[in-house]
Amino acid sequence: MAKKPKILAADNTKVALRYMETVFCDDYEVALVQTGSDVLDYLESSTPDLVLLNASMSGMDGFEVLEKMKADDKKCEIPVVLMMSEKDTESELRGLKAGAMDFISLPFEPEILRARIDHIVELTMLRRQQDAQIVRQKNQIDRLFLQSMVTIAHAIDTKDRYAKQHSVHVALYSRGIARRMGYSEENIEKLYYIALLHDIGKIATPDSILNKAAELTSDEYECVKKHASIGAEIVRNTRFIPGVEEGVRYHHEWYDGSGYVGIKGDEIPEISRIIAVADAYEAMTSDRAYRRHLSQEEAINELIRGRGTQFDPHIVDVFLSLLDEGFTIDEDSVECESNEEGELTEAGALLRQVFAESAQETQSELARDSLTSFLNRRYFEEKINNYLLHPKSCGTFFMMDLDNFKQVNDTYGHKAGDELIQIFADVIRENAREKDFVCRIGGDEFAVFFPELDEERVICRRAQSIIDLFARRKTEAGYGICSVSIGIMTKYLGGEEMDCEQLYEKADRALYYVKNNGKDDYHLYASMPEELKNSRQNGTQMDLDQLMRQIAERKYRPGAYAVEYDRFSFIYQFIARNVERNRQHVQVILISMELPEGGEQSLEKVEDSLVLLESAIVRSLRRGDVTSRFSSTQQIVILMDSNQENGVMVAERILKKYHSLGSGCAISAHFDIMEVPGSADIDNR
Repeated sequence: MAKKPKILAADNTKVALRYMETVFCDDYEVALVQTGSDVLDYLESSTPDLVLLNASMSGMDGFEVLEKMKADDKKCEIPVVLMMSEKDTESELRGLKAGAMDFISLPFEPEILRARIDHIVELTMLRRQQDAQIVRQKNQIDRLFLQSMVTIAHAIDTKDRYAKQHSVHVALYSRGIARRMGYSEENIEKLYYIALLHDIGKIATPDSILNKAAELTSDEYECVKKHASIGAEIVRNTRFIPGVEEGVRYHHEWYDGSGYVGIKGDEIPEISRIIAVADAYEAMTSDRAYRRHLSQEEAINELIRGRGTQFDPHIVDVFLSLLDEGFTIDEDSVECESNEEGELTEAGALLRQVFAESAQETQSELARDSLTSFLNRRYFEEKINNYLLHPKSCGTFFMMDLDNFKQVNDTYGHKAGDELIQIFADVIRENAREKDFVCRIGGDEFAVFFPELDEERVICRRAQSIIDLFARRKTEAGYGICSVSIGIMTKYLGGEEMDCEQLYEKADRALYYVKNNGKDDYHLYASMPEELKNSRQNGTQMDLDQLMRQIAERKYRPGAYAVEYDRFSFIYQFIARNVERNRQHVQVILISMELPEGGEQSLEKVEDSLVLLESAIVRSLRRGDVTSRFSSTQQIVILMDSNQENGVMVAERILKKYHSLGSGCAISAHFDIMEVPGSADIDNR
């Protein structure tokens, strides 16, 4: 007989509880409690398939119970239905945010209540069945993956003709050390598999280097050293063996800190220190291309010599005590382990090929930015310079910078900044071809090189597409304050020879030009005034006529002058010094949003409202007036040549425009106004 699903019902009144019991008792096991505390107590010892809560219970109400359940990892997955006497929007939103699955109006219709609960319980049971099936499938995949990895480990040993079954030997030595150190059988088994995979990164090391009889060159040695980091990247997502990434990455670290990475002592994971001793002993007692094997006595002396420098002294002592007691590896057991875990059959050979390609991809991935997967600067420059070696090469370099990106981080946090970076990265991908080189220079700076692109019309269209698409995407995501500026340099077919550094430098000058002429635009280096192409970088001076032309070329921006707060402070101080001298009246207006006391307001709505407020100010004021964002909820304005009466009229006009732009959805705001005092007034304060 199938077990009935269980419902926990909570209501202050016994009559309501008994009624609910009659509705569900035929097909459900029903538990009844009268308070919110009783609900939480019940859930400590039993897990129902659904909880039915009266939202208006006295004491701890249904909303509070729901919030406490969702904050508890053991209870958060239980579906909750709230019963509400009055279903208003605010209460429903609160319930949804807290995690309610559905709402029932009181008094309820038994048939409707029963139908909705049946549906939710059915979905819950189905989800649990699917979760259980996923776990079973995951375990099966994990086992298959482990078998594949072990097959690869054996395949790697065959790359070095002198290292046959090296990984199995190291794994068995490591198992012996761990058992003597008191590891549990479960952890011993995990360490065994980690040790078996410790050299998996050598799949990317050329056979010619592994089998070289002579001493390795410095470049060859650096190539061999990479196997630890490459191997760690290959196994990085192998979550079913905890510690495998660390064991593989750090098995060549020295106890005194002079290993591959440079960590030392207890900074090195203990599993890595165990593998290091086992690996060294096995290598010393086996033949290698460049030397004959050492005797056991010679190998022991080397371990003693490296005790405290290369090796953890305690682990060396443990291993030497094992050897002193006659611990050895039975070669028959080695064969058994190898056959059990997977010989290099045709399937194994195929896996070796697949993992060799995977290792090459992993090596390539190390050259990429982790957030965007774009090339890092070193490999970006290398690819461009290799391309430019061809005599008929041409192409265009875009240098791009996100305007006001720091403001996004300061307002929303760095997680939002990362989201915006990824949004922009997607915009670049949509405007780049497969053969184009894309790089995240660092932070909010990006570069793209478009090989074979030197047609100005296409270049401009590509730049404008990036600007327009980013404007749309970042607005949809709620980051209205950010934009992109692009500087462009083109190497024309048959034109002057240049390398990546020269392209970068000239594109950067064009970007600087955009930044100083309003941002949110692109400019071609070839179109810049000649006197500006070199003046900033090499100190070339210009005469006054040239300077005035440069200033006049800046983009015209209507309305008030919007600046960062630091610039605003300097402007204010300049105005204050001149107020008394010129007998000029200047007003300062502070416009503040009216946030509910003790209430919550989403950062997105605050930021959207502040953007609308800044827009209203710029549209409502004259050229010559100045505005700046003072805080995350305030905007400050300087009104030139204005008395207080006019200032009040202007402030009211700003607020009217602000609410008009917000269509009634913007946060309410108010203003304060004060006249800028002269220097004498300031001194007397």
